[in-house]
Amino acid sequence: MSAAALPILNTPEVTFVDQLPQADNNPLAPTGMAFTVDAATTPLEGGTDPTYGTVQWRTLISGNEQTKREFVLGIAEFEPFGTLLQHRHDPAEFYLGIEGDGIVTIDGVPHRVAAGIAVYVPANAEHGIVAGSCGLRMTYGFAEGAFSDVEYRFSATSS
Repeated sequence: MSAAALPILNTPEVTFVDQLPQADNNPLAPTGMAFTVDAATTPLEGGTDPTYGTVQWRTLISGNEQTKREFVLGIAEFEPFGTLLQHRHDPAEFYLGIEGDGIVTIDGVPHRVAAGIAVYVPANAEHGIVAGSCGLRMTYGFAEGAFSDVEYRFSATSS
């Protein structure tokens, strides 16, 4: 297709992005359907239970008992020096730094996480996070059908 045949999308009056549908924020859409989720309008959870630490999170993609997904995806948010206390869970997990930085300790070994840095946490590895002085935002994900299927076992409460 020649450049002359392409529609004009990026003009002061109309931009390509303006023509796209808005995020539908339906993480429980029927399986097999494409959907979008806007993190900015997804409510924060957490931050109130001292068992977890001070971390807050936004679960963007997850299934439930009726509608399982292929994976779970969310964003964890930490204030400066915020924490996610040492814990384990059966599925492996990944993190990808978005902004800020921190330390992820996995089985006693510290790993830096920051914008653009991915961290792999093996299944059942003990791990926790401490954000740096500017806080930390990072994605997290599991190969599980629903976030509620991930059973967190916190080290401080294990006997």
